Amino acid sequence: VAYALFQGDEVTQPFVIDEKTAEIRLKRALDFEATPYYNVEIVATDGGGLSGKCTVAIEVVDVNDNAPELTMSFFISLIPENLPEITVAVFSVSDADSGHNQQVICSIENNLPFLLRPSVENFYTLVTEGALDRESRAEYNITITVTDLGTPRLKTQQSITVQVSDVNDNAPAFTQTSYTLFVRENNSP
Repeated sequence: VAYALFQGDEVTQPFVIDEKTAEIRLKRALDFEATPYYNVEIVATDGGGLSGKCTVAIEVVDVNDNAPELTMSFFISLIPENLPEITVAVFSVSDADSGHNQQVICSIENNLPFLLRPSVENFYTLVTEGALDRESRAEYNITITVTDLGTPRLKTQQSITVQVSDVNDNAPAFTQTSYTLFVRENNSP
């Protein structure tokens, strides 16, 4: 008995069959997101010229093989101090995987005066938590981390630098409320 795949376009078909053992092998990698299943027809022909056919249903098992992506659509790197809730960035996140592997979590470091707010589906807004003070800190390095919920978990990070611009918000101040000076008389002007 000789076995053969009954397939339309042999160039695009990802499978080959051993004509003696009927073992089906891959000739290229499969991608669940492109094609989640295949129906492969096998033809068996005996030495007398009689043949039979069967169909093998092949399901591709999804694995978490795509890291999340972050696309920045708005970013302002210089923000003025003393203004509350300034929008610093707007970005979208996506993952080319499917199902649970496609779900993502977005985060930034906890010790920064910024908040991540989800907006419309897969979009986030990075805003200041309150008014910033340039005299306390003039620059912030923020790392945005997007992690998917697949196994193994894959993540993408993007770092941005935000500078705080100075606003004239501090009046001149003397170190004392009053000063006493001694000036000798008869000094020439």
